[in-house]
Amino acid sequence: MKTKLSRIHVVSHTHWDREWYQDFQSFRVRLTYMMDELIGNMESDPKYLFFMLDGQTILLDDYLEIRPENRNRLETLIKNGRISIGPWYVMPDEFLVSGEALIRNLQKGMRQSRSWGMEPMKSGYIVDMFGHNSQMPQIFRGFGIDNAVLFRGFHGDGDPAEIWWEGADGSRVLGLKLDEDRCYSDFYFALRWPFFDRDRAYEEHREELVERAVKLMAYKCARSTASVGLSLDGVDHIEMEPHVPLILNILNKSDKLDTEFIHSTIEAYLEELRKEPLELKVYKGEQSTQGYNGLNNWMPENTLSSRIHLKQMNHECETLLEKWAEPLAVMAGLEGRLYPKAFLNKAWEYLLQNHPHDSICGCSIDQVHRDMLYRFDQSRLIAGQMIKEQASYIVNHLSEEALKGAQALVVFNPAPYELDQIIEAELDLPIHTDVAVSWKGLNLQGTSFRLFDKDDKEIPYQVLGIEQNRASMHRPYGELPRYEPVDRFRIAFSAQVPALGYTAYRLDPYTISPEAPLEYNAKKLVAPIRHLGSMQVAEHTWNNGRIVLYVHRNGTIDLTDLETGSKYEGLLLFEDEADAGDGWSHVPPATNEKVTSHGAEAIISMVFDGPFQTRIRIQSKLVLPRSLSPDENSRSSEYTEVQVTTLIDLKKDDPIVYCRTMIKNTARDHRLLLLFPAVPDAEHYYTSTPFDLVKRNVRKHDYSAYVRKPLEVVPHNGLIAVEEGGNGLAVMSRGLYEASVRDKEKRTIALTLFRSTSKEVMEDGGNGGQLLRELDFRYAIRPFDPRVCDKARLWREQQQFVSGVRTMGRKAGKRFSETPHKREANLPAAKSYLELSSQEFVLSAFKEAEDEAGCWIIRLVNVTEREGQGRLTFGRDISKVEWVELDETVISVLHADKQAVQISGAAKKIVTVKIRFA
Repeated sequence: MKTKLSRIHVVSHTHWDREWYQDFQSFRVRLTYMMDELIGNMESDPKYLFFMLDGQTILLDDYLEIRPENRNRLETLIKNGRISIGPWYVMPDEFLVSGEALIRNLQKGMRQSRSWGMEPMKSGYIVDMFGHNSQMPQIFRGFGIDNAVLFRGFHGDGDPAEIWWEGADGSRVLGLKLDEDRCYSDFYFALRWPFFDRDRAYEEHREELVERAVKLMAYKCARSTASVGLSLDGVDHIEMEPHVPLILNILNKSDKLDTEFIHSTIEAYLEELRKEPLELKVYKGEQSTQGYNGLNNWMPENTLSSRIHLKQMNHECETLLEKWAEPLAVMAGLEGRLYPKAFLNKAWEYLLQNHPHDSICGCSIDQVHRDMLYRFDQSRLIAGQMIKEQASYIVNHLSEEALKGAQALVVFNPAPYELDQIIEAELDLPIHTDVAVSWKGLNLQGTSFRLFDKDDKEIPYQVLGIEQNRASMHRPYGELPRYEPVDRFRIAFSAQVPALGYTAYRLDPYTISPEAPLEYNAKKLVAPIRHLGSMQVAEHTWNNGRIVLYVHRNGTIDLTDLETGSKYEGLLLFEDEADAGDGWSHVPPATNEKVTSHGAEAIISMVFDGPFQTRIRIQSKLVLPRSLSPDENSRSSEYTEVQVTTLIDLKKDDPIVYCRTMIKNTARDHRLLLLFPAVPDAEHYYTSTPFDLVKRNVRKHDYSAYVRKPLEVVPHNGLIAVEEGGNGLAVMSRGLYEASVRDKEKRTIALTLFRSTSKEVMEDGGNGGQLLRELDFRYAIRPFDPRVCDKARLWREQQQFVSGVRTMGRKAGKRFSETPHKREANLPAAKSYLELSSQEFVLSAFKEAEDEAGCWIIRLVNVTEREGQGRLTFGRDISKVEWVELDETVISVLHADKQAVQISGAAKKIVTVKIRFA
């Protein structure tokens, strides 16, 4: 380490959490006053050179909604390079949002920055994130950013100030590692904060100011590897200090300091730093360790499970946009409909506004998290309407000839490979027209409609449920809404749907008149349609052809994989413990009573059973302490019953067991986990994070000497897999992000369902974080053989589990569109728009290009640790295909066959291509 820094670049800034310990509107009032002062002072004092707006552009929107008259004044300062903006739209968490959301966030921030006539700040500014995702270096590089400003997630015992941070794919960025004590506020706390109560009398306290600077320099020199350094003049929600030029002048004139202090920018500092012969330590992949020491160097790891309903809503919105609204808009766009870019951008905007780390992490005051619900709703509603319109456009323009004029059920597949599995679908029939309803009292136990595929092959199905006299409403374009009562059937059948496409099933209904038996001239009564079968093979035992499932009296289950013979016992055990923490951290009390469902008495029922799908209901009660004791040293001696209902679905020949757990939470101050004893003696396990599948050690690090004792949970975004030899167990989930694998004999996967807490930052606390409500969790269990089912396949299956399929019915006869978009009704009964053939790549995005209408973006990720090869096949001729960066700038032109293009990429590589069709 060098012992001298010849120059310090002092960067003035504010760290602006848009909402946190105050609500957004309260913070915006402060933002307005701060910006008013900043603009006025920078205009009047040319010595105050630079200010950085926290690396996010949303602050500009928030300010100008209140002060639109100041736009020109602000624009002048931005164009003159005095106020740095971008590259982010908002400062997000890196684990609780999808990889696509991180990309869209940067895309929006950079586009907004350029709309002001300036390039965004080219810095990967992620100073206050709760750990760092392994793919961030690659993401930054995809936007022309070669550096990152980092803080949490590192060891924090004098880490070097300059490092190389290498991403999962090998991409490197120059890391500016902030110190473990004062992070992005070292200049502020060392030289500004001590004088606030003394009316900022820097001149009167010159000697103390210099002495403090000497101590700061000693601290920084111990960590620096270069002759130039960075010092950040700002902190959370802080206003500018007009006296910064005075402070720097005092320091530069002191004979006790031989370092020059200059008012600067991060980019100017980087420009000088890059000229030095740097020999830096390399940090690889995810950075999410608990800090060894340091005042602020701790990892709020349990934000992964705080206010879990917010995470679930976010996951739903991301899925709607990424897996459905955008791909369906491409499909409809390729058939002549205008791509609804403005609507989709608005849905993304609402969603991104919930992604700041203090918002999505669930560690703010209750008002903040109530405000988030509205934004989630708006994003969901826009995406849902776009999905409906794009699907309807295709359904309404199917060829009458292909459907033979009959009613149809159209199944959409969002995955870039053929779907061949049991699906659930809803089917609306005119009220009282089916024998299952009209002759219900005669115990006919059947239906009176047949299902045919595009090749006129009859498809057997199983009725899962019937809802009578339901409302079906539509509004023909240019007409008043129309209402029709229907009987709604939910059926299961084996569907085959082309890759990223659709297929139509024709309905052949007939009715049996109730009067027929009383009429001499009645036609012969036709037997109802029945597709019989059962998966139950013994009491509390079911076999779907791939999995044998047994339910114990306490509600836990055993699974036997019929392909490998492996057995997994005691799955779905609940474990509950106390939580005296807050939105950031799970804190167990001194005496932490743990409750499990091991001794519970469950009620086990079979909701339905048949040849294609079986549903089992397990109902039990957890008798839990009502809350913490008043002194928070133990759990309450009063108890409450928490109702737990789990539905388990088995589908024919499907290796995945689908689960849904519903909990009526009446207990406070606790954390509830779901346990899955997995594979004995496994040394490693894997969890999915944005664009990566991270390999982790089962054996935990020794944290006994650390300032804080971590809970040792890890981030994941839907896939956890443990494997050893020929045995493997994976747990897939929707909207759950906290997990661990215990170093026990069977390497138990512990999936956190939720935490209930009352404490709020700078507040007396409340019920918002207690989640005293009905909670709903979706997850799945997948036994697998690692020798034949690799990580990419598991990833694809998890994505299919998340997205599912969508179906839409089409009535026979004349159709009335709800939008003005029309084309010739000649679409075939089945069609694929994109097929991916690869053992390594998975699809991340299929959307229109940002700046070129009629060009389509396809983003793939190689989720394996080997070189990836793939082939993209389209149902139409290609005019041009280009390899592009994440910001969609062109890298090179790729060769394409007539309707296909070959793709390759290194391990963990994100590959984006832009396609134009002939």
